[in-house]
Amino acid sequence: MNRNFLIFGLVLLLPSLFAVDSALSLGPASWALSQKSFWGTPIADFVFWIGLAHAGTFFSAILLVFGVRWQHRVAFLAELSTIASLGVAAFFPLIHLGIPEAFYNMIPVGNASSVYVNVESPLIWDFVAIFVYGAVSVLYLLLHLFSVKNACLEKYRRPFAWILFPLVLWVHTIVSLDFAVTFVPGWQGAYFPLYFIFGALFSGVALVQVLVVLAHHRVRAVEDLLIAFSWALLAFWMWEANVKEIWHPELLAFGFLVPQLLWISKVREISAVRALVAISVIVSLWWERIILVQSENLDWTWVDLGLISFGIGAFCVAFSLLRIGLKKLFPQAFDEDVMEALRARVCSVERKKFWISVGVGAFAAVAFAIYFVNHAPAFPCERMIPVLFPIGALCAGVSLSLFAMAELWKPRVAVLFTVLLGIFALAFGGLLYRGTDVSYTESFATVESVNPALGTSKQAARELWNARCAACHGKDGNLNRKFVHEFYPLPQTLSLERIDSLGLDSLSQVVLNGRNYMRPFRGRVTDAEAFALVCYMRSLALQKKEGSAP
Repeated sequence: MNRNFLIFGLVLLLPSLFAVDSALSLGPASWALSQKSFWGTPIADFVFWIGLAHAGTFFSAILLVFGVRWQHRVAFLAELSTIASLGVAAFFPLIHLGIPEAFYNMIPVGNASSVYVNVESPLIWDFVAIFVYGAVSVLYLLLHLFSVKNACLEKYRRPFAWILFPLVLWVHTIVSLDFAVTFVPGWQGAYFPLYFIFGALFSGVALVQVLVVLAHHRVRAVEDLLIAFSWALLAFWMWEANVKEIWHPELLAFGFLVPQLLWISKVREISAVRALVAISVIVSLWWERIILVQSENLDWTWVDLGLISFGIGAFCVAFSLLRIGLKKLFPQAFDEDVMEALRARVCSVERKKFWISVGVGAFAAVAFAIYFVNHAPAFPCERMIPVLFPIGALCAGVSLSLFAMAELWKPRVAVLFTVLLGIFALAFGGLLYRGTDVSYTESFATVESVNPALGTSKQAARELWNARCAACHGKDGNLNRKFVHEFYPLPQTLSLERIDSLGLDSLSQVVLNGRNYMRPFRGRVTDAEAFALVCYMRSLALQKKEGSAP
């Protein structure tokens, strides 16, 4: 399985790197977009791969919490698929940042590093949730691997699963809010979190079914789960068709009707059919993400296809390499006879240390909230709730991992490791809180300053506005709210009265030198162009006022 999976992945991955290079170099201009579809295939792929990442948590953590005995048969496959899927999913939002190498600026530290991090933004919610989910999933996998060799660690697995269980529900709730908090009517709905969670678990179960077939195993309970989830999603699709008049028959065909083949016992016995049914589910749920993000039919570019190929190839390569490497380091974990023997092992549960770890996480979340409110007194406290639970879960998971580590190492070694971890945390915090100015890495060609009195034509000002200003302020001057809200608090509306009160000369200096969250454009536009932009902005405000006048 590993070798063929790796070769298949490389065949898809290597050519797709050209599409990745184009996407990183050109940004959103390289894939299919329109005024109505701002996100495109990268965000659809992001949501899809985050959904697949729920496989490990569901089969290993959630089923462990409820004491399902057969979960050990697919636990490692599912946990490895979670790590690989998360790595793929995390790539796609980076394309939208414009400066991917500055992704660390999304760490919510307020104004500490001279860049305000808007904790109200779903972009920040995603970053925190995915980072914490990935870190805790890695710790959980390591705990599972070491528990095979060291029976004393088994008592920490179920408490750790209790930390991971609500976290996975939280993560996809946050992802659903990326859509629900926008201004698109079709995305607004309180049912979105539940809808996304069921869809994610359905796709995760289908992925595990494919991996189980490729590993030449069979777990009938996974097949039963596919049927169960298909009926759950049918309820959502029928409700959308009845209430919102959203109907896509292809989803019903591939996501519901095809899984019903598993009711036929003779068909169900064929491994190829089981794999094809699971693939049908995966494809239908991927297509559901595409039509959710893209509200209209777009002509895809080669970059769109390349990014899809990149996602599949990167997952196959990452999964294969992880399985090959861990099989060499922990051969017992991949031995079926050993795992069957370990299944009967009964261990106590570390309840006391679990509650201590939960207390540490709660303290960390409260401390973060106090810190942030102290630095931004006017900030609505309830709007930082989406990042508080992941922060608490991360600290609780690390704390419980340290307790487990103390079981393996001598106290002196454990203390030394904890001290080194603390030094690293302080150094990393110092890097974030260094307070230096954050500048663009691109080198802009400096333009010569000219006399503003020379002027710039209105047509030239319009073209410059569309190129430089419309991304945030909108082509009509009414703000591109969907874009701005992702990164900054919404600024005051530049009405005609406000523009006249501030003055054209004053506003042209704001364009050149920047103010608050607006970056300076000196060196990228001339003084005359800055003044022309302000005049054009006033003309837009005037048109808006005249258009709304009775």
